[in-house]
Amino acid sequence: MFSRDNLFGSRGQGQGPPPPNRQQAPPPNSAPARRPVEQRYTDRSPSRGYGQDEKGGHGAPPPSGMPMGRGMQLRPAKSPDDRYTFGNLCAVSAQDIPPSSDGTDTYLLINGTYVLSARPLPSFPRGHISLNDPQRTWMGVALTDVVEAQAYDPFSQGPQSYMGTMDVEVGFAGKKSTEVPYDQDELGKAFVNTFRNQIFAPGQQLLMDFRSIPLKMSIKTVELVDMQSLSAPSGSAQQRRDPMARGILTPESGINFSKDARSPINLKGSTKRPAANSVVRPDFKFEDLGIGGLDKEFSDIFRRAFASRIFPPGLAEKIGIQHVRGILLYGPPGTGKTLIARQIGKMLNAREPKVINGPEVLNKFVGQSEENIRKLFADAEKEQKEKGDESGLHIIIFDELDAVCKQRGAGAGGGTGVGDSVVNQLLSKLDGVDQLNNILLIGMTNRKDMIDEALLRPGRLEVHMEISLPDEFGRQQILKIHTTKMRENGKMADDVNLAELAKSTRNFSGAEIN
Repeated sequence: MFSRDNLFGSRGQGQGPPPPNRQQAPPPNSAPARRPVEQRYTDRSPSRGYGQDEKGGHGAPPPSGMPMGRGMQLRPAKSPDDRYTFGNLCAVSAQDIPPSSDGTDTYLLINGTYVLSARPLPSFPRGHISLNDPQRTWMGVALTDVVEAQAYDPFSQGPQSYMGTMDVEVGFAGKKSTEVPYDQDELGKAFVNTFRNQIFAPGQQLLMDFRSIPLKMSIKTVELVDMQSLSAPSGSAQQRRDPMARGILTPESGINFSKDARSPINLKGSTKRPAANSVVRPDFKFEDLGIGGLDKEFSDIFRRAFASRIFPPGLAEKIGIQHVRGILLYGPPGTGKTLIARQIGKMLNAREPKVINGPEVLNKFVGQSEENIRKLFADAEKEQKEKGDESGLHIIIFDELDAVCKQRGAGAGGGTGVGDSVVNQLLSKLDGVDQLNNILLIGMTNRKDMIDEALLRPGRLEVHMEISLPDEFGRQQILKIHTTKMRENGKMADDVNLAELAKSTRNFSGAEIN
């Protein structure tokens, strides 16, 4: 059994749970009974961390003023001071709930759903409980309401009583703010130190004072740790949004922060946590691409264009890695440039790619062509402002790039200068004053020599990949892909030799082999 004697060993934390013979019904996620575990897992108290030895014991008896099996009606009141407001604590009267013998706090179940940490005070008025504004908003109660409180057993959910990781949305709580980005690792340490041993659930709201600036936080999802399966492979825990999925915060708990879209707060990427969205979709299979003869090109594209996006955003920022924002695919017609761009968009864990043909950008109205370029980047700019480094990848596929990005000063645009203005607008979006790290522009052309040189330098379309005619092995791959349905439906003769056909189609493009 778990040791509970020293579960809350420091001031400001919860009280020992009540005995198991109470009449309160457990939450939906609770186990019917706790089974014995191995000796090396006998104590997992959050105040000491996982795997640290300590003598076992039984839970402390409930306070005499807090009867088990029935609740106590209390009237909400304002927090007595900032320690309770920014510590996510509730003040109660010591006459209603006597202090514990070791001076620790008490877990209270409010209205049968919400769990908070309460601290008995001799000077607090009897029959009241202090609730700050986020707590009242979370529970949906007002200062004029009456709530029912009763002692809560943190182990009522069985072994899954500890917090593994949780996702927290953060923003400024008031007008006081700063433009200095917050380091997520430092913010996570401060969060654990402030709210250690408290119980959290999805939907819970709280306030935290960090560097003299109030922050408002909202719990989005939690992952609870199964103490009987700590040796299970990582990833076995599941994210939960159920308000009943409560867990005790420990020093080993991981905190993942995300930016509140309504707040101007800036967050630095974590150096430990990977990017919110992995580069490649987890269910991706290379065979599903349906592209033959381009294995080397695909390998080079991923090595040069996507390797940097695998690093955690915070680590990439500290070592000065700049993500590739542009790829140029060039080569003879019919070699699969457009097909590659479309398939890259499907295999990446990103939003649906925006596909645009070069001539579609041009418009007869003055300034409309430049506005069409700005619209392509509008969604990426909006998300970058809202989420910063946690923004997802936006892919723009630009076919026939040479139609609108010719050399400036060459008279493109019929003497009106529209062609030059379009190039200038595209340059400013790719590598201007406000750089976007969440975009990938894939341009395609048959005439690389016609494109303005400023677009081809590093920082813009810096990865140049030539898509040439397929070799014999590539032609055989293409023939195999094109005859897949024939073989599956039994319409292809057994004497068809794809290798011989590949030899006889020398200098054929992929489109000609089709």
